[in-house]
Amino acid sequence: MPIFYRIPQAFCRSSLVRAAFTNCLRGTFEPKVTTRCASLRAMSSMCAPVSESPSHRDMIERAKAAYGGNSEVDSAMSEMLSTRRLVLFMEGSLDHPKSLCAGNLSRIFTGLQVTGLHTVDLLREPEILGFLCTHIGEDVRNVLFKDGAPALDYDQILELFQKGTLLQALEVTPKPSEPGVHKRFRGLLPIANY
Repeated sequence: MPIFYRIPQAFCRSSLVRAAFTNCLRGTFEPKVTTRCASLRAMSSMCAPVSESPSHRDMIERAKAAYGGNSEVDSAMSEMLSTRRLVLFMEGSLDHPKSLCAGNLSRIFTGLQVTGLHTVDLLREPEILGFLCTHIGEDVRNVLFKDGAPALDYDQILELFQKGTLLQALEVTPKPSEPGVHKRFRGLLPIANY
């Protein structure tokens, strides 16, 4: 067997990669058309989406048990959702995302210079994740609320961003530039990670 037909040891760990490599060598490889997020979720565990992994299911169950219909959490979250126009529930924060999807959201909203966006770290307190999963009715991870109601999930945000219509869908206007700012930085928000 020629050397280029050998599968490298690093690829032998995954049956999915091994099958794709073998089919590619045979000439029977047909790429599947998938959305970007679907392929990212599938690649996170190499065979199943993150939402189907046992550790994610356990985390959701623990979060729902920790929430348990707590009235303090309900009042705090309903107050926050009613006072803020845009609230993004994500894994981590904008300056420290803890997943690939959260990192993409961070890049999207930082690049678009969206003002008035408030982010909530779902992984910081399990009660927040339990509240979100209980009130939406399904196991969710990255959700954008607009005017107190769930508006977009990760796939929808990514689709609107790729089309170039995310700012119009959120009804956000760009920040006007201030006098005295160098022309290179006009219209940009000062963003720093401390």
